[in-house]
Amino acid sequence: QLLPRNWCLVRIVRRIQKVCTMLGLSVMTRTRLDHVNDLVRKYECACNEVYNVFGKDFNFLKQHSLMHAIEDFMSKGTSRNMNTRVGKGFQQEVGKMYQKTNGKNAECQAKRGGGGPHQEDADLEDHERIILPVSKERSSGHWKLGSPVRRVSMHRLEADQRGDLAFRDFDMHLREYIAQYHPVHQVRLEQQIQIQQCRVIYVKYQSKVDWRSATDILRCNPLFHGHPRFDSVIYEEDNKPLAVGKLHFVFRCHPPGDAVIDLALARPFGTTAWQPNTRTDCPIRKKLPLNNCHFIALEHIVRGILLCPIFGGQDGMHYIVGCIDEDMYLRVNN
Repeated sequence: QLLPRNWCLVRIVRRIQKVCTMLGLSVMTRTRLDHVNDLVRKYECACNEVYNVFGKDFNFLKQHSLMHAIEDFMSKGTSRNMNTRVGKGFQQEVGKMYQKTNGKNAECQAKRGGGGPHQEDADLEDHERIILPVSKERSSGHWKLGSPVRRVSMHRLEADQRGDLAFRDFDMHLREYIAQYHPVHQVRLEQQIQIQQCRVIYVKYQSKVDWRSATDILRCNPLFHGHPRFDSVIYEEDNKPLAVGKLHFVFRCHPPGDAVIDLALARPFGTTAWQPNTRTDCPIRKKLPLNNCHFIALEHIVRGILLCPIFGGQDGMHYIVGCIDEDMYLRVNN
């Protein structure tokens, strides 16, 4: 939004980003190959536009290899045999060393020998190894709750969250939700509800790339390694192909009896007609006010998603970053 209107460099970066993401797929179908072919054609048009404005010459090897991407896929079955990163195999080893650290000052930890104790300290800080038992009612659920906080009464929770607009009339809204979606566990006015906050969700989902099972770790923690972290998620909702919300509070609800209900209080992102200076096909969402927070059953959460604020734009405007991995790209682009 800080760049000139209809800036050709914005469009070419977006298109090469999509091309690189699609060429990195480990499983390719005919439909995906047709999509790659269409992306390469649009990228060539963007290159011509940049050449006309800046005189940039795109006659180099990596650029030329895109012209043969489809042929290479059909003849070799993969794109991993045709990269130009010769001699960079050490990056895999460095990646494994980084995974053994806690992500903070990783270079020093790697020099000391992998940082295993530091990773264990990071786990202990968030109590991630404490997993709440799965309720009998949802033995086939695709999620688990971790890092639980002690159980409190509804009155104590509302007192602790006083001043937070998302928790206004929290007790009344939760009772209405239970009465509508869990009528068997409907709570009478004289009965109390116990709430147990959890700060991490482990969600299993089926990858759109190779249809294998994958796990996403979603955090809703006011103090994660010294900083607040509230992840955003994709969730299922009627008449919305891509419903997105930001986790505000994750909890296990204990109505009277032995039943438990796992829910999340989420701040939704809505669609908008606002347009940036240079419009691309990157989806735009607007963060709605806190008083629009609503409950989401954890069985409706699909996986996490990354949104980036639009710098220089209106307040609350975000881009959906659909190229963080191949699965996310396929979900965002249907």
